[in-house]
Amino acid sequence: MRSPARAATAVAAVLLATLAACESEGGGEPKPSASTPTTVESTPLSSEPADGNAVSNDDFSFSVPDGWEESETRAVSLAVDVEDSDGFPDNINVVSDDTFLDLEGADLEDAAEDILGDASATRITTHEAVEIDGEEAVHTSAYFELGTPKYRAEQYVVSHDDKGFVITLSFSPDVPAAERRDISTSILTTWTWES
Repeated sequence: MRSPARAATAVAAVLLATLAACESEGGGEPKPSASTPTTVESTPLSSEPADGNAVSNDDFSFSVPDGWEESETRAVSLAVDVEDSDGFPDNINVVSDDTFLDLEGADLEDAAEDILGDASATRITTHEAVEIDGEEAVHTSAYFELGTPKYRAEQYVVSHDDKGFVITLSFSPDVPAAERRDISTSILTTWTWES
């Protein structure tokens, strides 16, 4: 299912709230900036790979930490930490989104921040770009405090083979930044494009 950029994080929020359904509420596309595109340097991910179950589809595959399981949903992919007992199941979800395919550099970073901002996220921070199986990805983090549950997100916006993906890892508010980064990197280190 392909969702507009502004709906991608809204979809993630619905997934987190229900963990049984995924809803897209639509929305506009990010507006390309009139500025000249700039190049963003990315860093290859380096981490001990996640050693749990493999999750795959026609476009990509990745492994999740031990104790996480794939969940049925209308998102492209969703896996949940089924052993999480703090009231918020940490998870990864991936939605397809082609609205940012023609953007790069600072324009892509702005679009990634807009995705989160339009979903009422706060404390949005853009980090150094990373590589996910050779493709440059914009990495942003944010806090969602409106409604229930409250959570923190690490989000990666990436394109491959003329398809765009928004990869969102969501965590309980009390999971420290270093742990969120370690889990995210351990999963994305295992990411493989299938085409």
